This record gives sequence, structure tokens and C-alpha cells, in this order.
Amino acid sequence: MKLRHTSKLVIAAALGLAFTAITAQAQLFVNVNQWATFGPIFNGGINNNVTNPGSLNINQVVRTGTPLANRFSITYDPQTGPSGPIQLGTGTLVTTLFDFKMPNVPENYFSSVDVKIETDFDNDLAVDLVQNYTISLTPFTAPGGFRGVRYSIVPVNLFGDVTISGIQYDYASVVANDSGTLFNNQSTQAKIQFQFNATPVPEPSSFAMFGVAALGGIVALRRRRSASASLPALAA
Repeated sequence: MKLRHTSKLVIAAALGLAFTAITAQAQLFVNVNQWATFGPIFNGGINNNVTNPGSLNINQVVRTGTPLANRFSITYDPQTGPSGPIQLGTGTLVTTLFDFKMPNVPENYFSSVDVKIETDFDNDLAVDLVQNYTISLTPFTAPGGFRGVRYSIVPVNLFGDVTISGIQYDYASVVANDSGTLFNNQSTQAKIQFQFNATPVPEPSSFAMFGVAALGGIVALRRRRSASASLPALAA
């Protein structure tokens, strides 16, 4: 059965309405909560203490060495606490900053530590996504006697999917400025970022809307055919 141009337009409009509704559902405003846990094992180093371990939306500081030493420090800074909404599915979302600070004439380091970041994207205090990273430090002495540290942050999983408020998102997790070198009294910042791609499943309401619109198109098509059939044939 061939569809006339008007009928195609009606069905196309119905499809457009349904897909518009699906797309609208994919644009989700959220308030992000976050927890980070370091360790519990630090490979190498002395007295690697963490402030505010496992706290919600609160900065944590990892320091290397004894209290009297010049300690290398890493500050975990959650960026998306419940202070304002964020729209997913519209670009790169920065969720975490790691500030690396190199003291003058540093002493003592750990070689690596695992950090687990648990994120609640829809502000219901239930974890939606758990990501694990490895932070590594490698001290060295450069020509001329300058002491430095090479750092790196490596995510365990680069890609995955997460369901937030009933909508499924594919995501890519990357770390901007994920590695570098610091010398005496220098600092730098790394950013944990997510790219979301919404892959929503239509809700029953979307199917219902599509069905009503499509049904309207079919009824209009039948009425036109009935009207055409009732007209007398023209004499040859």
C-alpha cells in the first residue's frame, strides 16, 4: 500500500513528536554528590595521611612524609556538589579536581595509591557510578640538582554506561592533565571529566503519544479514501 504525501507528513509529524519527547527526557538536570576514598594501602612512603576520608562533597588532602617533613600534597576537590543543577547530555562535565603541590626541597613520597570516587548524579544520596583511579608518583633528581616528581592519574575504566533517574547514558571518562612533572615549589591541577551520551528508552507516555498521532493520521487517511469512493465517476 502506497502512502500519499499528506499521509507521510502526518506519520512523520507523529514520529517527530515522539522523538522530541524522548530527547526532552534525555536532558536531565541534576545536583551531583560525590565521595572519594584513598587507599587503604599506599605503596611506599611514610605517614601518608588523608583528611576527611570518605566525606561527602568535602575536600580531602593526601600528604606524604612525617609531619615535620616538607610534604608533597594532593588535594581532592569535588566540583559538583548540591549548590546548583547541571544538565547532562550537553557536553563535558568536570566532576573532580586534583591539585598537586610540590614543596621546596620535598621529602618522602608514596609510589602509588588507588582512589575510589563514588558519584550520585541525581541527588538521591544513592551511588550511581563508581570509578577507580590509580595515582602514581615518581621522584627524581634532574641535572643541576633540581628535585622533581612525575605524577600520573590513570582511570581503571575509560568507557561505560550509567542509569540516572531511569535514563541510560553511555559515558567516556577522561582526565585532563593526567600526567606531568613538578619541581620545587610548583603546583598543577588535573581534572576528571565525563562525556555523556543519552540513550533513553521511550516511556509508555511517549509510545502513547506516538500512537495517538499515528492513529489520527490513519483515520484522516481513511476518511479521505471514503470521500473519494463516494464521489460519482466522471463520464468518459
